Amino acid sequence: MKKTVKGRWRLAVALGVAATLGISGCGLNEDNGSSSGSSSDAVLRIGTTTDVSNFNPLQSLSKTDSWILNAMYPHLLRIDENAKKAPELAKEYRYEDDGKTAVFDLRDDFKWTDGKPVVAEDVKFSAEMIMKYKLGNVAAKLTWVESIEAPDATTVKFKLSQPYAPFAEGVGFWMSIVPKHIFENAGDLSKFPNDSNWVGAGPFVLDSMTKGQRYVMKRNDNYPLAPEGKAAVSQVEYRVYPDVNTMMLALRNGDIDMMGTPVPVSAAKTFENDEKIKLEKVGALGFAHLTYNMKNEYLADQQVRQALSMAVDTKAIISAVLQGDGQQMAGPISPIFSEYDNTEIQPYAFDPAGAKAKLTAAGYQDANNDGFFDELNFGVACDQSNANMTRVVQLFRESAAQAGIKLENECVERNTFLTRTKNGEYDIDASQWGVFDNPMDQLRSTYLSSNPGGINYNLLESAEMDALINDAAGTTDPEAFKTKIKNIDKVVHEQAYLTPLYVENFQFAYNASKFTGFVPSPSDLLGMVTAYSLAQVTPVK
Repeated sequence: MKKTVKGRWRLAVALGVAATLGISGCGLNEDNGSSSGSSSDAVLRIGTTTDVSNFNPLQSLSKTDSWILNAMYPHLLRIDENAKKAPELAKEYRYEDDGKTAVFDLRDDFKWTDGKPVVAEDVKFSAEMIMKYKLGNVAAKLTWVESIEAPDATTVKFKLSQPYAPFAEGVGFWMSIVPKHIFENAGDLSKFPNDSNWVGAGPFVLDSMTKGQRYVMKRNDNYPLAPEGKAAVSQVEYRVYPDVNTMMLALRNGDIDMMGTPVPVSAAKTFENDEKIKLEKVGALGFAHLTYNMKNEYLADQQVRQALSMAVDTKAIISAVLQGDGQQMAGPISPIFSEYDNTEIQPYAFDPAGAKAKLTAAGYQDANNDGFFDELNFGVACDQSNANMTRVVQLFRESAAQAGIKLENECVERNTFLTRTKNGEYDIDASQWGVFDNPMDQLRSTYLSSNPGGINYNLLESAEMDALINDAAGTTDPEAFKTKIKNIDKVVHEQAYLTPLYVENFQFAYNASKFTGFVPSPSDLLGMVTAYSLAQVTPVK
């Protein structure tokens, strides 16, 4: 029997919709915010440290790519300032057929900048192309889609092979919607650069760019989620700086109006005496971590990974890097998902002597007596523009040396770092996940062997993990689902596939004497520059 029930969305759904799968729907309470202001010719200038590396929104994106493209291409859902899912292109969603059909009801007032309406066929096309070419991390979220229907202009139905509790949220939030009438003529979309003649439906659309310098976006005069139907600022300009310190100086000097990236904790106090600059504090949906490449013959050894975890002085890192403003983690599930966080497991205690003893017992030797095990010499890769992570790598090198493990700093320019990480050209990855909106999607993205285009940076191929993840994904009983997630948490911890470091808060700096009305979302990736936030900004009169 077909079931269709609508109900008000709650945060509990974001953290565990398995409890309501198949018998509840999600009416999304739309709120365009209270910011007001008339249209103007104001230009909002935002600092970044990286160029756009990929203009195709259907593929995996780096930080600056996401900021610019998400302002151009709508998503079905967004995450609001309270970490709750909220409407964007979709007004609401629901499950039918006992959870095997996810239905999105769309708004009818979005238009592409060439005048054509945004319709269900655009959504259907976007999803089908991601599936066909296995594009980006959304491909993994569409694994169970058997077919997609667009019975009318404002209804999209995803037919699933089995119930999957977080399906609607994951796809709704992560998938960019592109104009079918433009992209269908591009041929192989895995090779489509989309680097000119942009057509979008967000609050802003890219107009011009000078690589290494700036990306200029002009206002879309029809954006229904803006208070007056279009953004109050006429132009958003991203300016590229070589590092965060140079960007901070640019903000102080008035060359930019906002930093897209968070202010390093160590530098936040430098803005305290500047009356123009305001710091906005937001929480995190991700966490910092060390991930070990399982294709490295020594890192494939569980004893080595456990020893490395014992050689990380996480408490000292939190104190030095975050000045104590961070929460230590044990397993791969952030404490923000309290229902699924396995509190029975504890972080590996910092014990370099114990780590050295473990490695000695495992047969590793220091034949030349230089203080380091002969085989255990690893590079640690990171994004050199992330001041926190470069400091983490420095501290990790120092503490690992006490355990007889030699580490080399391999922090590089961000896009190079992302390319090397994706291609497995590293030993240890020191980085920070930007956004995880539910634990099931997180585990599938990071540890599923068959994950097409996800973030399995371990390059893990484990039949055991695949079975555990796939079993949990199809479990609709809420208590059984929680138990299975916690068990996966335990296995990842015991195997030490990664060493979780911390969950932190972020501070974003902007010139409050010139602009107001930002609606920040949790995480360093979303922050102040989501499409919705930019659409609410107004110049200070």
